[in-house]
Amino acid sequence: MTTDISIASKRRNRLLRSVMNALQGYKRKKKNNQLKVAVASPLIAMEDSQLIVSTKLRSNSSPSCARNIDISSNQKALTSRLSIKSLTKAIHDSGVSMSRSTSLASHIEILPNSDVQELDRMVSQHYILRTAFDADYSAPIALSADPESSSKVVVLDIGCGSGTWTMEMATQFPQAHFIGVDKQASFPHDIKPKNCHFKLFDINQSMVKLPFLDQSVDYIFQRDLNWNLSETTWLPLVKEFFRVLKPGGWIELVEPDIETHSASSYEDFLTNKLIGAFQDRQQDPFIAKRLSSFMAVAGFRRIQSDFQSIPLGWGYQKLCTSAISSTRKDHRLLRCSEFARAAASHRLDLLKSLQPWFTRENNVSKAKYDNYISQLPDEWYHAKSYTNWHRSTAQKPYTKHDTAIAV
Repeated sequence: MTTDISIASKRRNRLLRSVMNALQGYKRKKKNNQLKVAVASPLIAMEDSQLIVSTKLRSNSSPSCARNIDISSNQKALTSRLSIKSLTKAIHDSGVSMSRSTSLASHIEILPNSDVQELDRMVSQHYILRTAFDADYSAPIALSADPESSSKVVVLDIGCGSGTWTMEMATQFPQAHFIGVDKQASFPHDIKPKNCHFKLFDINQSMVKLPFLDQSVDYIFQRDLNWNLSETTWLPLVKEFFRVLKPGGWIELVEPDIETHSASSYEDFLTNKLIGAFQDRQQDPFIAKRLSSFMAVAGFRRIQSDFQSIPLGWGYQKLCTSAISSTRKDHRLLRCSEFARAAASHRLDLLKSLQPWFTRENNVSKAKYDNYISQLPDEWYHAKSYTNWHRSTAQKPYTKHDTAIAV
């Protein structure tokens, strides 16, 4: 499994420069006119690279971090010249706002991060998952990167958050039409590709009906929404996806296990509390393993499911101590280790985001919680802990007689 997962760095850098210039313009306009504009992150100026983290694994096995890695020797580390944190700070300093609240219930915010922290976490997650899955998407939808293409594919990004995936895909496929949907105005209003649009809509409703016509969409992408959705919302929502998709259209759902997989029991206390909180709020903490069943019930065919295991801070370390003894293999292994550390950092950020909810619900002091999670990175490293992200794709049949089933 060795697929190039990055788009051309020159293209990304050009977009980054244009967006940052636009941000400066909006900063001046805001100062003069008191404009309120919600702008999400532009694309990160990441270097071209190829990096494979793991292949499909059973949940009780440890992932192998450096399987079939191929990285250009003249590229720098996985992180970009402008780090995600520096970029999000630049956006914040530009006077624009971005916020996203995720709740297990309408009155309890489970991720009440500050604007910059939440933007940082969402952008980090996007690139970690793109690296783990080798691409931004996996459904076999006919998207063309040719600006002269006559293809007019319509794509929905449900629960788009900051719009990072939506904007990146819109930039990569200029002839397709991308629509991001979210209940929070965390996405950009003005600074975005011309083929990218955003719509406010809360899908977490008992009688959800998407604001789109029957058979009007070619591809629906949804990722990491189980924090928001009740257990009873999932099947009606997937049925709505079936309604708005054209015959032959595709759906792709991506969700994580909420727990880490580890040989250690140190994190069990937090995991059990989190699972209990989901269940108390009529949410399914294990929905990631049931995505394909919803698709089948809704009428989808050609259902495919897999998952990726992402190591948390462990993997191969650099084997050499000098530039003279450094080899291409050493360089690859170091890159894999860097990715694993980035994944651990992202997981820790998520747990930090849970702190207000956890301390309030379990009568635990902030100091005690912070001390507890501060020990997790070492625990992950020694116990070879990892997280699983599950992905399911399916196609709406062309006719009622199309009976192809999952492999």
